[in-house]
Amino acid sequence: MTALSVIVLVVFAIALRLVITLNGQKRASNAHEPAWLGEPIPFISNAWQFMTNKRRFIARIRKALEDRPIVQCRLGPTRIYIITGGSNVSTIFRSSFTSEPWILSILERSAGYTPTDMAHFYADRSGPFSLPSSKDMNPPKKRIWYESHRMHDETLIAARPINAFAMSFQRFFADELAFFPVGEWVEDVRIFKFFKMQMSAAATRAIVGPRIIDLNPGFIDVFWEYEKVPEVLAFGLPPWLNRRAAKVRDRFGAMCRKWYELSDREFDWESPDRHADWEPIFGSQISKGLAQWAKDFDFSTESISGAFALFLYGLHANAIPICTWLMFELLKDLKLLEAIRAEIKHAEASKHGTSLYFDHQILTSLPLLQSVFTEVMRLHVGVLITRKATESVTIAGYTIPKGSIVQAPTEVAHLDEAVWGKPGHPASEFWAYRHVKEIEIVNPAGHPTKKLEFSISGKTGSFFPYGGGISMCAGRLFANAEILLAVAMVISRFDIEFVQWIKDDGSPSERPAQDNVAYANAVAAPPDRDIRVKWKRMW
Repeated sequence: MTALSVIVLVVFAIALRLVITLNGQKRASNAHEPAWLGEPIPFISNAWQFMTNKRRFIARIRKALEDRPIVQCRLGPTRIYIITGGSNVSTIFRSSFTSEPWILSILERSAGYTPTDMAHFYADRSGPFSLPSSKDMNPPKKRIWYESHRMHDETLIAARPINAFAMSFQRFFADELAFFPVGEWVEDVRIFKFFKMQMSAAATRAIVGPRIIDLNPGFIDVFWEYEKVPEVLAFGLPPWLNRRAAKVRDRFGAMCRKWYELSDREFDWESPDRHADWEPIFGSQISKGLAQWAKDFDFSTESISGAFALFLYGLHANAIPICTWLMFELLKDLKLLEAIRAEIKHAEASKHGTSLYFDHQILTSLPLLQSVFTEVMRLHVGVLITRKATESVTIAGYTIPKGSIVQAPTEVAHLDEAVWGKPGHPASEFWAYRHVKEIEIVNPAGHPTKKLEFSISGKTGSFFPYGGGISMCAGRLFANAEILLAVAMVISRFDIEFVQWIKDDGSPSERPAQDNVAYANAVAAPPDRDIRVKWKRMW
């Protein structure tokens, strides 16, 4: 008998016992509970599909939620409540829910934190808020969750680090664009490939300085191998069935460790550079803040390098695909491209020779650009928001017991026809003007005129690409600035002509790009096709 056969028999025996036990519990439970998502083999089918084909699992969830706001299912022995609807989703972003168990799984499995360093998190039950949620009497400096959130607030949410990142990213991305000669057509540029290599290199240098790339030949290529595995490691098959993914994680982590150990030896943590917006050893304030936070809790270099690997994953894994999809939509509609080109001129801050800087605050407030960006996020960000109830709560009229797991798939909310559908523009299709309206104003000369106004108000529980509540993505403002700056810099510098859709191997594609199904409900889905263009740098 093979080892796999033994595993199957053991799993079947455990499942049979669970069926007998839990079916008895289910019959005895209150009949007033959400409908169940069926499965051919109880306690096995849903869990296996969730781990191996999440897109099909979510498709079943979407179907089940078409005529009800909540369903329940079992993933193995664990009962899960899955919800939709604005007010229901908003409920799980309150303080009565936590995402800590999933953060711990990501840190341990995807980043590779050591057991000793993970113990800091498991021991701290005081929560992320300024007021501890338990009777923990430790001072704030000893509360690892609170200190992590405080560090992120200071280095990712505050205006100064965002402004600094916007400037340094533009500087490094301009260097990447300068490799293309002025006035000469380049015949074979692949948009997704270009952003994966050049945009990620510029953002990496802006965040952690240039040395991490200089020290590690092939760093960007290895990152994109690592980019495929964090979600699989954290929430997929168990580690002993994921050895290849763990090997990829460890290889990228070793590159980050090589950089961190050298940088930590050379950096003077007592010098003014500790508070500089950017310097060449550690780069930005978020990079130094992350290192200092980890050092304050005596993390090993293995865990610190894992923290930086995971941070770079968060930096690139969503921003690069979304930037690519945004460019795809502009290239598919030349009138839209020209409208955006005209609009971004309002955000030009300074231009000297080959240097052009955009004011990122103006850029991220331009109505049509915001609408296009929001539409791309709505259609291509698929995340399964997961929370654990810390107290008994009511959702959609049902009592959800303390300790229950509740999930909200963005794909269900973001494609809700009742919320997003417009005449002639179904929710499943891209429409650049879905989030703007035309209003009448009086111009400075006193004449009536019309302008576009962006609005997505009232849709908090129907649009949540960055999550919500205390666990909302802290880097969202960095990502917004990076994506829109990259697009603005490319379309302002280049005359671009669409050539054709292509497959990964460069051969012509018979269809446009679709979401890559391998990334279902993990991060922003990258395209499964690329666009070949030819372009000419204008200045």
